[in-house]
Amino acid sequence: MGRNRRVVLAVLGAAGLGLLSGCGAATTGVMGISVTEDGKPLAVMLVCDGRVESVTLHDADRGPSRKNRLAAWSRGRPATGFSVWSLESGGRGWSVEKTMAPLEPGRTYTLYGWTGDPASTTSGVDFTAAQLAGLRPGQVRWFKGEEMPGTDRDGFATVGVAEFRADACGEL
Repeated sequence: MGRNRRVVLAVLGAAGLGLLSGCGAATTGVMGISVTEDGKPLAVMLVCDGRVESVTLHDADRGPSRKNRLAAWSRGRPATGFSVWSLESGGRGWSVEKTMAPLEPGRTYTLYGWTGDPASTTSGVDFTAAQLAGLRPGQVRWFKGEEMPGTDRDGFATVGVAEFRADACGEL
């Protein structure tokens, strides 16, 4: 499934939730992916306005439904601002709700954050095991926007943490 189709499905899903709840979830943050010095995956999130209390990983082609969740993390107290934590063990206020299995070669994953009410979400970050392995510590892969300078053909940028923190909220 192409990036545009996934975006349309995500928007339609959010719109459907909005019809049920009276208003749709606003994109109030940006999700990124990074790695530790030993190559372990890290979630990198910048909440620009609002809060995020849960993060899930799912197959990019299947969408974010509850039955398609491959892994999940939550916080007792919603996150605001900048957060980084291990996808394997949680930490820094994040608890593992559903353990992440090893990533499969050739499969595209999406990581995104949300609140349960549904007041807000983050943009999602798509990645493969190979893309994750290609990251160096201190680099963040995130969705900057299609046809934006410095992005790949799907609109994803790979930048340093400082640049992510400085630029991510400006793209919402």
